[in-house]
Amino acid sequence: MNIIIFGAGKVGQYLTRIFSAEDHNITVIEADSNKCSKMSSLYDISIMNSEGIKKNVFNAEFFNKCELFIAVSPADELNIIACSIAKKLGVNRIIARIRNNDYDLMGDVIDLKFLGIDMIIHPERELAKEIINLVSHPNAIDVNELYKGKLIIASTIIQKKSTIAHKSLIEIAGIHNLSDLRIVIVEKSNNETIIPKGDYIVNPGDKLFGVAKREDIENLFKLAGHLSHNNKDIMIYGSGKTAKMVAMELEKKENYNIKVIVSEEQKAIEFSELLSESLVVHGEATEIDLLKNEGISETDFFLALTANDELNMIASVLTKDLKVNSTITRIEKNDYLPISKTIGLNKRVNSSIATSNAIMKFVKHGNVLSTSTIKGVDVDEITFKVSESCKILNTSLKDIKFPKDCIVAFILREGQIIIPDGLEKIILKDEIVIFSKRKFVNRIEKMFGDI
Repeated sequence: MNIIIFGAGKVGQYLTRIFSAEDHNITVIEADSNKCSKMSSLYDISIMNSEGIKKNVFNAEFFNKCELFIAVSPADELNIIACSIAKKLGVNRIIARIRNNDYDLMGDVIDLKFLGIDMIIHPERELAKEIINLVSHPNAIDVNELYKGKLIIASTIIQKKSTIAHKSLIEIAGIHNLSDLRIVIVEKSNNETIIPKGDYIVNPGDKLFGVAKREDIENLFKLAGHLSHNNKDIMIYGSGKTAKMVAMELEKKENYNIKVIVSEEQKAIEFSELLSESLVVHGEATEIDLLKNEGISETDFFLALTANDELNMIASVLTKDLKVNSTITRIEKNDYLPISKTIGLNKRVNSSIATSNAIMKFVKHGNVLSTSTIKGVDVDEITFKVSESCKILNTSLKDIKFPKDCIVAFILREGQIIIPDGLEKIILKDEIVIFSKRKFVNRIEKMFGDI
């Protein structure tokens, strides 16, 4: 697929890395020459060093083969104009990152769909959605949604006391009913990623990714040896859009006691007026005395959501030392992600990754309904629609020569979710979700492609 990415910030760079690994033809338009040089040295892509909207770039000749245009520059208005021109130049699918929520409030006078944008991504909204999911599943390290939240992909750490530790997946299936759960990825303690087969032996410390219906995903955490614990008392550190959205959404759920730590006095006043069910405290969550005075030892969840990665990491480490059950740390600098894991901050969120995953789910081509990346591992989730021309139509899964590092997670058939065994046949109109190492995605797509 021919893709043009307008903007090479964090989101643009992340999308470029994912798309180029899947052998798409990528062109990046970026004003910053240093970013252009960096991207050119890292990836086999085309680079256009251009600022704003220039006629030598935004023309029919340059865009004539473009199948997908993604505008992720820092400026909302520039993204909107770029998308509108791309649509007029004949690009079918257009995606724009827009941070200003006021555009939603002005829907009666500003129609972004009319201007040519097929999908609008709000980074803070995507990040808030991920955080709410993590709060809802306190034993999860990562949580992703499929089919509008009907299915959940979650990861968790295997505990020493787990009943499945030191057993193979085949043995586990003989002891526990796994008909509602599929283990799709294992991340070892040495960061090795495995797509497990039946003979894989689960070990304490393994990070398991499982797929299940929303109502069944708790079975994954029970198998991993986690006890259900209270997550009613929430402390949020931050005063930006993400902190505001998370606090407002948690207030709607009515079963949380929420306390927000805000460092700026004026922001604290604004939050107090906005949040009717939360206690707002003016101060810094990096101060131990303040944390103790505000009852940090009785807090179930601490969310570090400021715009400062260093403050978030320090505050999270402090609260972990003060025996908070769980912390969620916002980290925007990708270089900090492995460091934060080393110091024990397992639940990390990143707006660039959240935004990119939302975009990936929209990217459809041929029989591929959607794709998304799994944070922290080189594995993609791909959803296929089985057509009449599918090469493996009416074939049993056991007879299909899938690449080694992939697994069929489940099949959606006439609205019913099936976790299949090897005898299950692929039939017309099935929607099939597969997890695969990124290097095999193209090969799997060809298997489900047209004859």
